[in-house]
Amino acid sequence: MKPRALLALFARIFVGAVLVYAGASKASAPAEEFALVIGVYDLVPSSITLPIASLLPWLELAVGWALILGVRTRAAGAAAGATTLAFLFAIGSVLARGITLPNCGCFGESMHFSPPHAFLFDTLLAALCWTICTAQPDPLSLDSWATRGL
Repeated sequence: MKPRALLALFARIFVGAVLVYAGASKASAPAEEFALVIGVYDLVPSSITLPIASLLPWLELAVGWALILGVRTRAAGAAAGATTLAFLFAIGSVLARGITLPNCGCFGESMHFSPPHAFLFDTLLAALCWTICTAQPDPLSLDSWATRGL
């Protein structure tokens, strides 16, 4: 496998694993806990924080598993990238507005990143999502197997 293909494979599995972990961490807790964190960001009306908190973990799980398995890899990479850009915007706005958060809420109660660390981590994830979207399907993806007829 060429270095670019290895990087894309690493990116796909790493971003997928992060999304699965983040989604599972939040989905295993009451949605109200995550809704409180979303509310602190003060970016969406309070009337939709609970629906967002109920849906987002499952979206992260679906996109994460699609990346890990290599199903519709470019679309999953684009969805992961869009989600990551939304997270970057949210964290950046908190930092710019001087809102104090004890942690970003990215991984529920299982892992706590400060907003500056979360911003850096999400920047890395965004770069990896770009790699996923611009790479050819790797031999270990279901996309590749489907195109070969296996």
